[in-house]
Amino acid sequence: MEHPAFAEAGEAPGIEIWTIDKFEPVAIERKLYGKFYNGDSYIVLKTTGVDASSPLSYDVHFWLGAKTTQDKKGAAAILTITLDDKLGGKAVHHREVQGHETSQFLGYFQPAIRYLEGGNESGFTEVETNAGAEKRLLRLSGCDNMRIEEVPADSSSLSKEHCFILEVEHDIFVLMPEGAKATHRRKIISVANSLRDDYHNGRATIEIIDEFSSEDDINMFFEALGSGSMDELLDDDSSDGYTRENISTVYLYKVLMGEELELVAVNKPFKQKQLSSEDVFILDTPDSGVYIWLGQELDPDVKKNYNDIAQQYLDIKGYPSWVAVTRVSEGAESSAFKQYFHTWDTVTAAGSVRALAAQIDSGYFSCDAEESLAQAKYIGKSAAARGYMPDGGAGALTVIRVSDEQEDITESFTETPKLYRGEVYVLKYAYSNEDGQDATVVYLWLGSEASLDAKKAGLELVSELEDEDDKVTIVTLPQGKETKHFLNIFKGGLMVLCGSKEDDYKVDNFRKSYDDDGIRLFRVEGTVSNEDTRATQIPENADQLEDDDVYILETPDVVYVWNGKESHSSERESGLSFVSALAGDKEVVEVEQGDEPDEFWDALGGAPEPHEDSSGWKLAVNRRVQAPVSLTAISVKASGKIKFEELPPDFAQTDLADDGIYILDTGEELYMWQGKNISERVKNARRAIVGEYIEDDGLDRTVESVIVVSLKQGNEPAIFKKLFVEWDDNLWENQQSYEDIKNETREKN
Repeated sequence: MEHPAFAEAGEAPGIEIWTIDKFEPVAIERKLYGKFYNGDSYIVLKTTGVDASSPLSYDVHFWLGAKTTQDKKGAAAILTITLDDKLGGKAVHHREVQGHETSQFLGYFQPAIRYLEGGNESGFTEVETNAGAEKRLLRLSGCDNMRIEEVPADSSSLSKEHCFILEVEHDIFVLMPEGAKATHRRKIISVANSLRDDYHNGRATIEIIDEFSSEDDINMFFEALGSGSMDELLDDDSSDGYTRENISTVYLYKVLMGEELELVAVNKPFKQKQLSSEDVFILDTPDSGVYIWLGQELDPDVKKNYNDIAQQYLDIKGYPSWVAVTRVSEGAESSAFKQYFHTWDTVTAAGSVRALAAQIDSGYFSCDAEESLAQAKYIGKSAAARGYMPDGGAGALTVIRVSDEQEDITESFTETPKLYRGEVYVLKYAYSNEDGQDATVVYLWLGSEASLDAKKAGLELVSELEDEDDKVTIVTLPQGKETKHFLNIFKGGLMVLCGSKEDDYKVDNFRKSYDDDGIRLFRVEGTVSNEDTRATQIPENADQLEDDDVYILETPDVVYVWNGKESHSSERESGLSFVSALAGDKEVVEVEQGDEPDEFWDALGGAPEPHEDSSGWKLAVNRRVQAPVSLTAISVKASGKIKFEELPPDFAQTDLADDGIYILDTGEELYMWQGKNISERVKNARRAIVGEYIEDDGLDRTVESVIVVSLKQGNEPAIFKKLFVEWDDNLWENQQSYEDIKNETREKN
């Protein structure tokens, strides 16, 4: 049943907010957006779309204040469903709890969300924590996603990790912690200016206390507060973490309803087809909280009470009540939800596939709906990081093999590009960028069987090259994740083989039996024969064969080129060209899938068992199309502790501070962006940052399998810039400095 308060909800892009009063939704004035009373519950609708005539998507957040009542909580949950019914059941639901809101929610309210004491029982009149006092102390928590809340005006409320604003009559003091980033400082001063304008009619005096302040200015702050000193500030060890069975594991459960909730665990890898339309499923993730999935054919009463099911789940697991809960419905799943599944049917989602193809391969496809399958297959089978193309691969290359002693192997490598699984290589690539300037990319390629010592030596060499040229871009490539640009350098002729310098690159196989049986197996994959095709040696068994690739099977007398039924024409062409490099003068026999002779299967130890899905490109396209792009700000404390703060989904270039370090995550590769003015402490932590970032995200990737592109401010590749709505190469040169902002603020006193 529709509610009159929601009559015009969601008709145009934007934000709409209702508070709960006597079990009813009451729209609040726009001037109050971003201010939330801790005694209340709210419903926040974010409608997204280009305009009212374009397809709209919806996110509905119900926000629960720290002191809200059970009645208001329940009403907010129920009315959220009423609102969603009006929207056609298409909304993604988010439960937000004060102090633990998602970055998406906090991003709606800039520069900061503000908590107020009180609620609608008090007529929306703010109840001051220090009622009757002449001073008020506000704590600003978070760095990039900021929250403002009033705390007791006493030195015991202060900490080294937070910013504080002290209001004493018509004086406003801003206490800034040492090491606060430039973006953080700008936001805090913006908040102080807003307080002066909104609460003091522009007549207050603002004093900024930071690491550059004099002793007299610092003493003035503590005198106004009434006690304390900078030496007495305490570390804030509070954490938003909570105990899980395994900190990095993702769990999927089918929910059986009864007198008590029963959870049936679903085994990995998770697949879309495991979700059934008549049931409820819970996806429990380490980073994104808990998702509750509702099938289309579920009983309507169960759908309405999904929040009760979610709360029972939190109770069973012993999770705190503030853990983020997101409801997704069958057919309207978010990308954030889909990314945890091994396979998801993205081929039918022609729009998203076409968009990705158009973004990177403009003009390659016609964008007709019937071509979505071909586009998806092309995307899934192409090289990793398809958009990272600094140039066409015609620059100058130097190749260093890294082990006990560095060895320049450029000459031999250029003739026949071969990488060995047991080695680490540093490839220095020099070219002219789009502005005609000299530029360098250093690739660190890590063989899957390389020793820890070799990997360490490779990292040390890369660091030396980075010190020599502070504009160099560093790309870490685990074996099997070679980028399109990397493969372009070798014109589609790269081979990855078993062996290492230690065994003199002796020809061998995975069974260590080549001297006896003469058998080797190679996978040939790619999309364009002179660009991204490559041949990789793999274990000698039939289970390795997939329908969408070409394979070379070497035996003592015959070399078979096996063409999978879904293989690309360029792979078939490349398969034959790789044969001459691998097998010399042996007889070459082409074999089509389904027409294999007995000798072929004998060499592989017998024919394979039928595969459920023997097309590997579908997994790749799922990862590339579904993974949401995210930007995460990183801070490194004096103790060495690394903290991550994901920014709102509509992040902008202005969120990047020249004294900060950030990770832009596309799901396939990580771009680690470093500002020009980062501290030595942050520089020294760069290796640890990537490891900690991915070790507990719950996705099927590790430090050993992720591509990392390390960028410096001012040397961003085109694909990185395209991931932002707008990009201005002169932003930082034209941006006001912190000192200018401070001086401008003082001039208004």
